[in-house]
Amino acid sequence: MMKNLRKARLYVLPILFVMGIFSCSKDKGGAGTPDVIKKDGASDTLTTLFRNAYRVYEMQRNTKGIYRDSKLFSGTDYHPSSVANIGIGLISLCVADRMKWITDGSGQAITTLRTLLRHDPGFKLDVNTAGFPRHFVNMETGSQEWGSEYSTVDAAIMVSGALFCKNYFSGNTTIAGLADSLYQSIDWSKAIADPATGKLYLTLDGQGKGIGTTSVYNEYMLLAHLAYKSENGKGGPATNLWTNFYANTANLPKSNYAGNEVLTDYPGSFLSDFIPQFCYYLCKPYSANPAYMGYMKSSMLADKKWWGTISGTAVYEWGLGAGSDPSGYHANRIQDNDGKVVSPHIIGGFIPVEATVKNDLINMYKANKGIYTLPGTAYQILWRYSVKDPAWRANEVQGIDYSTMLFGLASLPEYCGTTFFSTNNDYKFPVYSFVSIK
Repeated sequence: MMKNLRKARLYVLPILFVMGIFSCSKDKGGAGTPDVIKKDGASDTLTTLFRNAYRVYEMQRNTKGIYRDSKLFSGTDYHPSSVANIGIGLISLCVADRMKWITDGSGQAITTLRTLLRHDPGFKLDVNTAGFPRHFVNMETGSQEWGSEYSTVDAAIMVSGALFCKNYFSGNTTIAGLADSLYQSIDWSKAIADPATGKLYLTLDGQGKGIGTTSVYNEYMLLAHLAYKSENGKGGPATNLWTNFYANTANLPKSNYAGNEVLTDYPGSFLSDFIPQFCYYLCKPYSANPAYMGYMKSSMLADKKWWGTISGTAVYEWGLGAGSDPSGYHANRIQDNDGKVVSPHIIGGFIPVEATVKNDLINMYKANKGIYTLPGTAYQILWRYSVKDPAWRANEVQGIDYSTMLFGLASLPEYCGTTFFSTNNDYKFPVYSFVSIK
């Protein structure tokens, strides 16, 4: 994730499965999943796209349990870790464990959490005095990379992944203790800029002083929620901000496109669709609120309506998300997608509000659009492509952005189920007390 998200190993199955001798129906998408997509089987297509979506995170993980920001499709990986993608990687372990793709999910989660909390002597996560980590850190040492900032929302996504693991591996007291420690290692109050206007700090300096602000509504809902819960029900600036804005959708700014009212940060403008999706998958107050869910569906309908104005596109070609772009890295949105880049992961991310969009992914694959092969394998995924410039190809797949493909497919009833996220994102918060790991 770039600032505010809007700027911006291999697991080899036994050869019998690769040859497709065993049907995916034997295991409901688990160990019997075929690896090479059969174009004559819609269920096989989805099952294999789902399985291969997890492989993206397997290939981004190192032995310390740290996840790389992006995976190159060819060449030597050079991207550092994104702390937000570490949170996504933790959730991917829960998905893989539920699907029986791995047998050591809890152990892998413990490795990641211990590394973040400096139990690995070779890894010292760079955090400021308030506990907020750098956006990008070295895969092996935890030190700052790319001159990155101490990021508030990336910290929130990292910790959300830990709390998700705590819920999913509910009987594991080691994971619970580590997740609680990670949550309490950050002074969330430092992210609050102005409860009266809903402003949160984008970044902090080394001493925890805020730099730059963002206005509601956006993915910083995740940050606002963690800060709100850190006040232990006693009230304070974060509680006031939450009550004034995120607790009631009537208090949030809105825009309208083709008859579809959507939430936004500024009336008349539009947001990239990863925002409602991140809020759905990672924040219980969003996924449990029918009003928020209505706006999520409106975002999907507005997205499809906008794509309907683009000549030469098929009905399955839509999705306004973030990731690799002909211009570099970009978070596309209504009226801001010069490259006419289709985001399959956004289509997948909307499955919880409209399961039939899975057919658009199937039809996209059948039409040979947006297909990429993970390096050194025959494993195929759907990723961003340009309708305007069909010759353009993405160089890499960003883990944070691709997450909604994995999550959306996981939400199908034949896989992890429709309540998988709305159950596990109902975080069990400890009585909060800031304890620095520095």
